[in-house]
Amino acid sequence: MRYLNKIIFINSAHIPYAEVKLDGNVHFIGTQGVGKSTLLRAVLFFYNVDKSKLGIRTQDKQKSYDEFYFPYPNSYLIYEICRENGKFFVVTFASNGRVAFRIVDCPYEKRFFVEEDNNVRYEWGRISEQIGTKVFRSNIIRGYEEFRDIIYGNTQNAAKELRRFNLMESSRYQNVPRKRKFFSGIFRAMFRCIAPGGTVYIYMI
Repeated sequence: MRYLNKIIFINSAHIPYAEVKLDGNVHFIGTQGVGKSTLLRAVLFFYNVDKSKLGIRTQDKQKSYDEFYFPYPNSYLIYEICRENGKFFVVTFASNGRVAFRIVDCPYEKRFFVEEDNNVRYEWGRISEQIGTKVFRSNIIRGYEEFRDIIYGNTQNAAKELRRFNLMESSRYQNVPRKRKFFSGIFRAMFRCIAPGGTVYIYMI
């Protein structure tokens, strides 16, 4: 079984550094403004790969998704995925004014991106050195449709070396839009479960 195991914020959405585990039933409780919608939008984007269909506002309503989550050259949203034979992670970052992706075939480690003095690396070459030469890492993936082809198992369009990074294998790729809509609907429905007093309870499975 493959699933999103962890999300890491680095200089993203007003968060200097945070790791949030999503491995199982996760319960987020908090009053307005503590970052629940910020986290949920980041998760939704991973599954939708479509900034126009997230359905949840940022805390700063004047900023776009890119401006809010990637304000600096060294701003990253990182998604670690568990699979049957280990873990890999997806790095998202701003490139030429829009979100781009890289896939790295090893578990995430903080030292890849953050130096001992807590400075965050912004040059991919320095990050790549920390990851090591024996670990596969993809070229920059700039197209949203290309990234969807990879994670939703469209073997017809995904590059051969990237097919092993799918979340699900789909022999009927035309059903993928319905799967994306299903994921998005679940998360948005959970977000709307608002308890008395403004506390939001979010259950992620």
